[in-house]
Amino acid sequence: MRELLKAGTALMLVMIAGAGNAAEVATDTDAEEIIVTAERRSSRLAETPLALSVLQGDALRRGGNQGLAELAQQVPSLNFAQSFGIAQIFIRGVGNNFFSPGGDPGVATYADGVYLSDQEATAVAFLDLARIEVLRGPQGALYGRNATGGAVNLVANAPTETLDGRIGLQLGDYGRVQGDAVLSGPLGGGITARASVQYRRLNGFTRNELAGTPGARNRGDAENSLAGRLQVAVPLGAGRLLLTASGYTQDDAGPALKILADPFPHPAEFLFGVKPSAASRSFQSQGAVNRRDVWSVTGRLEQPLGAAELVVIADTRGSSRVITFDQDGTARSVATTTLDTDSRQTSLEAYLKGEAGKLDWLAGATWLRFRQSRTTFVDGLLPGAFLDPELPLDFPIPYAFAGGGTVTTEALAGYADGKLALSDSVALRVGGRYSHDLKRASEFLTFLAPTINGQQRRGWGEWSGKAGIDFTPAKGTLLYASVARGFKSGALNVGAFTPPVNPEINVTIEAGARLSGRDWSINLTGYTSDYSDLQIVQVGPLSQILANAASSRINGVELEASAKPLPRLTLTLSGSWMDAGFGSFVSTDQRRGFQAFNNAGNRLPLTSRWQGMLAADYRAPLAGGSSLAFNGRVQWRSEYYFTEFNTPDARQPGFARLDLGTAWTSADGNWQVNIFARNLTDRRVLSSLAVVSPLLGSVRVASLEPPRHFGIGIERRF
Repeated sequence: MRELLKAGTALMLVMIAGAGNAAEVATDTDAEEIIVTAERRSSRLAETPLALSVLQGDALRRGGNQGLAELAQQVPSLNFAQSFGIAQIFIRGVGNNFFSPGGDPGVATYADGVYLSDQEATAVAFLDLARIEVLRGPQGALYGRNATGGAVNLVANAPTETLDGRIGLQLGDYGRVQGDAVLSGPLGGGITARASVQYRRLNGFTRNELAGTPGARNRGDAENSLAGRLQVAVPLGAGRLLLTASGYTQDDAGPALKILADPFPHPAEFLFGVKPSAASRSFQSQGAVNRRDVWSVTGRLEQPLGAAELVVIADTRGSSRVITFDQDGTARSVATTTLDTDSRQTSLEAYLKGEAGKLDWLAGATWLRFRQSRTTFVDGLLPGAFLDPELPLDFPIPYAFAGGGTVTTEALAGYADGKLALSDSVALRVGGRYSHDLKRASEFLTFLAPTINGQQRRGWGEWSGKAGIDFTPAKGTLLYASVARGFKSGALNVGAFTPPVNPEINVTIEAGARLSGRDWSINLTGYTSDYSDLQIVQVGPLSQILANAASSRINGVELEASAKPLPRLTLTLSGSWMDAGFGSFVSTDQRRGFQAFNNAGNRLPLTSRWQGMLAADYRAPLAGGSSLAFNGRVQWRSEYYFTEFNTPDARQPGFARLDLGTAWTSADGNWQVNIFARNLTDRRVLSSLAVVSPLLGSVRVASLEPPRHFGIGIERRF
């Protein structure tokens, strides 16, 4: 994989060496002209009848791109968490905070049309992005399985027929360094290529109070990574073959996992009288390891067949990751946890699309095989009384826990989608998919006894789909309504030796409007969703497990609006109101004496009743033709909880956060200097919180969103 990155860099240097005169850079595209591919066809955003948000890659990069966390700050009804460095996206209250093999996310993530099964391998997909498309609500036909909450489509910039490129450098506090280089253009014979490289380094936002002791890192939330992508587009008659190879490598201290203080003593306090740090922005860690390697190779064939077009996407990718962290968060070595994960995915998808009279149609099939292995190791000490009441609490008993296994998923699906124009202003849309998943698992568990081994095998088949109607009474007015059924695959709790988890079904009724004029636009959506067998994470005796809640109902309203009250001033507003509650759902809370509680009416984890964003962008021309842009953004969220119990010990209070930025652009558009400031109010926000097993004292492991930080960047286009 490192050789792939070297090869991509070498090709880029060769192309730079042969570059001629600088090419002009296209100006920003007007919002009304944004082209999206969310429906597997190209369409104008203003004419797409979906609850769909689009974020432009250039704007994300200039603002100090924080990856998927950016979506939670700008997209209605979307929340993001990252537990142990594993990405977790929630849309309209549905996602997945279960990060063990055997489960699936409720929000599907795609990179240039390829479904990403591995939640640990999304980082490379953020390199050299053209845009991010976020589809809210179940995407039953075109995106299929594991899209009950929605889908995120990451779209990379494609090779260009003319020379185009950029080199950029960003510097900031906390040791931030980011270097980007992109070169795109022709290679001869109609072949075009694009090479992209990015290096990121961050010393870390969180101070380690044990820094200086042997093995301890100075800071947490650090990053040291290198990513690369090479694309080559080859003409095949009237068609095209796009070959893409990408790689990502990371070696750093990883996330700062802060152990929160509790009224009930942790095992370390019983044994040695020590507690986790109570400081707001620091933690205690004996040592940390975070090594990750990701690679992928994709081929995409686009071939006209008469009046239709055939698209075939073949992909293979893999990742390996080892993360080790101090589980007790104290000055004594009481518990150390290691997650060792290896993943491999191979997929093939083919679909045919075209038009026949008033019918715009698409039909296809997909096959995917995903194999993931993970072993969790915990080495530590337990208070003697935890195992034998006759022993004192300060008597240490060493233990070693190892558990996990391997899961192989085989997924097959066939689907069709069509739009029938009933008149010039009315269209009917219908789509359906049948999915079949088969999961096989081998699992093991070792703890204070001989190793237990087991095998599981389970398959699920289910229909999903969507039907809707669009009405365009006038230019700039699109009204739509739909009913959709989403399907999330069943799960195996690998290493927990519990029964399989049933699939999750979501039925959503939605109505929306896209309205636009010369200097304004409004997108409004209302929905109601009924979930059966909603999958929810619970804490088992030794590890997290996935279980089914009986039912839940989610109602909400989403708004996106923009206006230009002055020629150089753009105001943007997005927000959502969401009522997401459980039906009858009985669960056992180990933090309250292992009592069973009926959580009916409680709010779903990570859902805020209110959230929103208000942004302003002002562009001022300067003498000589250059320009200066100022932008500001305020994000707010009402309180949310991290568990189904909605207790104060797993709650994030409501907050507001302010980001500011400014950018200077030269008259020819080839130079840009930008300055950004994030989280100016320095709000302390928990981005994730997990309750670990009773084995480790039911401690709460949390991650914090970045504090106030600054950066400056310079970019040269050619």
